[in-house]
Amino acid sequence: MPDGRVEAFSQIASVALADPGTRDPQLKFVQGFLQRFGYLGGNSFTPGTVDVKTADALKKYQERNAVPSTGSFDELTRDAMTSARCALPDLDNGVAFSTRCSWTKRELTYAFDVDSTDTTGAPEFEAVRNAMRTWAAAVQLTFTEVTNEGAPDILIGWRPANDPDHTMVGGTLAHADFPPDCDIVTANLPKPVHFDDTEHVWSMGAAVNAFDVETVALHELGHILGLQHSSVNGAVMFPTVSSNSTLRVLQPDDVAGVQQLYP
Repeated sequence: MPDGRVEAFSQIASVALADPGTRDPQLKFVQGFLQRFGYLGGNSFTPGTVDVKTADALKKYQERNAVPSTGSFDELTRDAMTSARCALPDLDNGVAFSTRCSWTKRELTYAFDVDSTDTTGAPEFEAVRNAMRTWAAAVQLTFTEVTNEGAPDILIGWRPANDPDHTMVGGTLAHADFPPDCDIVTANLPKPVHFDDTEHVWSMGAAVNAFDVETVALHELGHILGLQHSSVNGAVMFPTVSSNSTLRVLQPDDVAGVQQLYP
């Protein structure tokens, strides 16, 4: 079991609140967060300053994360940014989409490799299977388990935070990828569903300071099916999640998105 629990985006937690026009070298951590998750592009902003570009990016972040849209780095925004979340970006080059693309087939295969160090046996694998059953009940899709040697479409496992295919360092819980032809992590199969086993504790159900595997798996499998992050607070595809909680039921926004992809 990993022993170094990480506060999500701890560098941001120590940045002073800032209104548009404020200059503070520590604001680079806020700007780095906005870049990482698709809100602030290129080098068109002034590092360490809440300039026009940064304020606009903050407004976009606030609008999509159930925070009043002020353009300031305020307390509610800091609280949202220091919540555990998915490692995939919220926007694509600054543009929001609820759906990205779909698989061209309806029969997907999957396999497991490395299990979590937080459990005895592999109950986390069954938690992921439960999440697959939830998505399969919403649309006409099947998930069939195969061996690692069976050329799976999806490969699921627990990884170090510094995962070489897509970093999870700094407070993100897991990452996946999108279907072929609209991927951002790898152009090859199998598509990953990777959980950070360095910085977080994994549980089966709600547990203090731990994250429910089925809840996080349900979210990451939504990406595998082609859904991007939702701006609807309470949806499975909302980018943040709390420890000591569960969300194992698709919400109307999730169902509408996946049924749009797989009518």
